[in-house]
Amino acid sequence: MHILQVTPYFFPHFGGVESHVLGLSENLIKLGHEVEVVTSRYSRMPETEILNGIKITRLPQWINLYNTPLVTSIRQFVRRTHADIVHVHSPPPFTERFAAKGAKEAGKPFVVTHHCDLELKGLFGNAAVNFYQNYLGKYPLKEANRVISTTESYATTSRTLWDVDVTVIPNAVDIKRFNLENNGDIIKDKYSSDDEPLALFVGRLVPHKGIGILIRSLTYTEKGKLLIVGDGPYRNWLVDLVKKLDLTERVVFVGPVDDYWLPSYYSATDVVVLPSTSRLEAFGIVGLEGMASGKPLILSDIPGVRDVISEKEGYIVEPLDPNAIAEALDKIWDAPEMAREMGKRGRKRVEELFSWEKVSKDIETVFTEILTK
Repeated sequence: MHILQVTPYFFPHFGGVESHVLGLSENLIKLGHEVEVVTSRYSRMPETEILNGIKITRLPQWINLYNTPLVTSIRQFVRRTHADIVHVHSPPPFTERFAAKGAKEAGKPFVVTHHCDLELKGLFGNAAVNFYQNYLGKYPLKEANRVISTTESYATTSRTLWDVDVTVIPNAVDIKRFNLENNGDIIKDKYSSDDEPLALFVGRLVPHKGIGILIRSLTYTEKGKLLIVGDGPYRNWLVDLVKKLDLTERVVFVGPVDDYWLPSYYSATDVVVLPSTSRLEAFGIVGLEGMASGKPLILSDIPGVRDVISEKEGYIVEPLDPNAIAEALDKIWDAPEMAREMGKRGRKRVEELFSWEKVSKDIETVFTEILTK
């Protein structure tokens, strides 16, 4: 089977959707399929290259609106593709619409995967939401041969708004790369003196990730240190916040981390925190990486979270509540044996439901069903 993956951004751009498309492509190749990716080009990235057996084509952006690339030539690229099936990943929008138009013109079956929920309030208010529901989002989902959502909560939104059938297939994680045996001693020795407990955040530094709330939570507890792995436009504001709260000794901006070292950061820390504040933020790859590494989680109670974990594997707290995060941190830091048991249960759950071996075969089954109809 020849599969074309269409995604707004792709590796080495940092993000959950990019990681998902990379992992899925690699595992579909392991299953014997030919996979190519078409995406937007930014900076000085090569127009074409082959990565781990994946043929990548990067097309120029016509314009970029609020981190949303408009790549109109995706429509022509998809229309000319020799692939058997087109798999479109969203968000952000626009890409899915261009790809859907191209696939329909080429007579190619296509699948849309929604990686997050719809934000019901937007930068431009109800007008933006209505534009997405009735124009950008509606056409691709109505025309798709199959719609995939990563959680049942997100599937419910799509069914309600657009009256489409949705298949739920979750995100996945490399359980061999993120495991209980990884050694984080070098990282722990670097950042933790006298066995000071560590919390970890991994992701882009943007407002809807809730990092400011997480930083403020440290003012409600006297112990512990926070490692922030990642970069983004919000960094300077967060650095100023840390100084303002006099937390410079307890918050470390690690910056971007090479893929080789990332598993060691999970292993070095005691808890992984995802304090997201927006419905646009899916229960992402970071949570699965933490669970695979045997770490308890603290997560905001946003749609999708309870589809993936229970409070047997961590704590689910109210969004925008730094005190609630601090209370959860103290519970984990004060009871290391309980935290280890939470981590073990999380690892077991990942092995059963979220391995790439399982998820890639589930998606392969969807493609096969469509092509053999």
